[in-house]
Amino acid sequence: MKKSPSLNTTPQSPTQANIKKFYWFSFLKEWIFWVPVVVLFWQANGLSLTEIMVLQSLYAISVVLLEVPTGVVADKVGRKQSLALGSIFVIFGFIAYFLGYNFWQFFGAEFLLAVGTGFMSGADSAFVFDSLKQDKKESNFKRVWGSAKSWGYFAAAITSILGGFIATYSLRLTWLPTIFGMVILFFVTLSFTEPKHYKKVAQTQSYLQHTWESIKESFTNKNLLFLLLFYSILTLFARVSLWFYQPYMNESGLPLVYFGIVWASFNIFAIGGSKSANRLEGWLGERGSLWFMIIAMFLSLIFMSYWFAIFGMAFIFLQQFVRGFSPPVLQDYTHKHLSSEKRATLLSVQSMVANLLFAVLAPVYGFLADKFSLSTALLIAGISCLAAFSVLMLWGRMRGRN
Repeated sequence: MKKSPSLNTTPQSPTQANIKKFYWFSFLKEWIFWVPVVVLFWQANGLSLTEIMVLQSLYAISVVLLEVPTGVVADKVGRKQSLALGSIFVIFGFIAYFLGYNFWQFFGAEFLLAVGTGFMSGADSAFVFDSLKQDKKESNFKRVWGSAKSWGYFAAAITSILGGFIATYSLRLTWLPTIFGMVILFFVTLSFTEPKHYKKVAQTQSYLQHTWESIKESFTNKNLLFLLLFYSILTLFARVSLWFYQPYMNESGLPLVYFGIVWASFNIFAIGGSKSANRLEGWLGERGSLWFMIIAMFLSLIFMSYWFAIFGMAFIFLQQFVRGFSPPVLQDYTHKHLSSEKRATLLSVQSMVANLLFAVLAPVYGFLADKFSLSTALLIAGISCLAAFSVLMLWGRMRGRN
């Protein structure tokens, strides 16, 4: 008796399963209900805009101190272990925020979040790239990373709407469902499979030697250095404007109940930027893509400084499109210049520099907003954004960057 032909049941490789699970990781990482009202939460607990920026500066300094050591852990111990550790610290950071009532209690929460961010930063991107590389599919990184970010933006959109409604009852209550999502995130990280070929780097190199060589490579490789500085400047102005969104929306007359809905719409535009990154970057090319990000950030800051009205949200939408577009594009450019055994550490160096720049300058913009006006702070941010990028692009051209 003839056997009936069997269906194609080719088993899925562990690294292919990693990518599908990572989409859930990206989704749950952004399962945060407090985001559309967190500045109002801080202000309700007595913080000024200057203190809010100082708080974020202290967070950034904490990340700077922890970023590279935690990146080395991801390279020498494992990406999976680093992501799991990061999720644990994030859970405790959110619990501390739920229980906190003043600046220093919030700083304690931010420090825990900084440790968690340090363990996740670089490790997440390296985990995806090496999972793809094991199956010889690293050319798909930009598309996969863009899709993963889109899942995150989708989660942020859902939780922003719900968070806005929860905030009408209690600003503090928005932290509780966030904590629940982070607990699930932790169990997702435990289900990951470490990419076998890149499981461990050579153990003959000490942690300090590995760290020093990674930092040195970041600053001696002109392509890496250019991308590091570009990422750092873009991150600076994106984060400064982020913490101004809620005061801007408040001054524009938007009722609190709509904050979550508007914030959710920001994420829809971020999804659009992320999903279109592969095709749009292919059409614009590298130089065109970089200039697109520069001009969009500069113009949005300038227009926001001039118009405080409901329709001014359109300028935030432009920033959000760039927010979605930039990670897959810049990460793809960066990965092309990274060696696998230092991948997570080198990405952590990039993030470290971005956080250091933010830590130094963010309080300045907060002070300008308190001392003069939010409009003045946004205007100066827009002018300094264009100036910084113009100098960088000129330097890149003079250095003959490829």
